[in-house]
Amino acid sequence: MLSEELGYSFNLSGKIVPLFGGQNTSVRVNNEAVLKPVDDVQHYEWLLTIIDMINPHGYRLSKPIRSTKGTFVSEGWVCTKFERGQDVNGLIKEKLHVSRLFHHDLSNINFKDFPQGDNPWVEGHRIAWQKGELPMEVNIEIRKIINKLLLKVNLKEQYNSQIVHADLAGNILFDDVLPPLIIDFSPTVAPVEYAEAILVCDCIAWQGSRVSNIDLLINNKYNKEMIVRAVVFRLAVEAIFSGKDFNRFIEQYYLFKPIIDFIE
Repeated sequence: MLSEELGYSFNLSGKIVPLFGGQNTSVRVNNEAVLKPVDDVQHYEWLLTIIDMINPHGYRLSKPIRSTKGTFVSEGWVCTKFERGQDVNGLIKEKLHVSRLFHHDLSNINFKDFPQGDNPWVEGHRIAWQKGELPMEVNIEIRKIINKLLLKVNLKEQYNSQIVHADLAGNILFDDVLPPLIIDFSPTVAPVEYAEAILVCDCIAWQGSRVSNIDLLINNKYNKEMIVRAVVFRLAVEAIFSGKDFNRFIEQYYLFKPIIDFIE
């Protein structure tokens, strides 16, 4: 629960308004700032330090606000400046353009000490990259579906990996006047093509974009592999949340299945 003292720790006071989207845990204070609870202090201190350093061109970043103690995390909350923008379904070309600008700015970030954290999304990336396995409690039929998808890819010796935003489809906000705004940075270490594949697959499965938009992705030797890994990532996360509930999982599977059918 957001306390008055917490607001003061970020030099904020005023009306608190709940924000809907993502995990539905963020709040806005006046039109100044957005606060959200976090559970990994080390991860967010590292991440927000990176965001604070970037000087964006052609897009906007939701910049962090330090607490009165000089930290980015205070009492389990982080704070960013409130910026105008609306979530818009589709617009894949525009979102890919913003993605490429942002990932260019991230390309020189040293990720050697990146604190990965531990949550279903981190585990989903590990599964997608064949560095982890589904929990044993996951339904056996779900396991078969995901393992069958992973048979379509093989790990290569070398990838051009960097810090990427792995959840851009719904986290680029648009404004009639201002450049697009990137929010809720969900970082992982992977090729940029993987992040772009997640963006496009999410727009197709969740936002009603045509499956033919797959063709907007850069067509190189990693193209099919990155699409498969993007789908596995989303389905692995759903599998972790679904556990033994096959019906819940299969609803998500059918949203992503046209993508796999399209590239085969």
